[in-house]
Amino acid sequence: MTDEVDVEAEPAVAQSVFGPGLPTVRRYASDLARFGVELGLIGPLEPARLWTRHLVNCGLVAPLIPEGATVADVGSGAGLPGLVLAAMRPDIAITLIEPMERRVVWLEDEIGRLGLPNVTVLRARAEEVGGRFEVVTARAVGALA
Repeated sequence: MTDEVDVEAEPAVAQSVFGPGLPTVRRYASDLARFGVELGLIGPLEPARLWTRHLVNCGLVAPLIPEGATVADVGSGAGLPGLVLAAMRPDIAITLIEPMERRVVWLEDEIGRLGLPNVTVLRARAEEVGGRFEVVTARAVGALA
């Protein structure tokens, strides 16, 4: 679908960060590197720093989430950090909140490709959802009122 892109190699720390979720995170990294720029999910420079700038940073949050928590990922976009957290923590229920239809389509398709039953997508803006989650994550969203 895209021309060859310079994709960052998986770092040595990946196994210790992602544990048993690593194979799923690898698949997600591959899909994001392959389609992310073309679909406008990530910028053109991001594949070269996908692991260290995005995936590992997302993975480091996983131990901070209480067992069995309900998590909202606001402005999920490409699925960061929600899809990474879902791959690592099958015990938590994650709702990806994203207002843009093309991103919602990507997220729903990617959830299916990755086989993540603990994730749902909600096409909405954060202010439309309300406070029904125990944990909220967000990356690259506007200032909160």
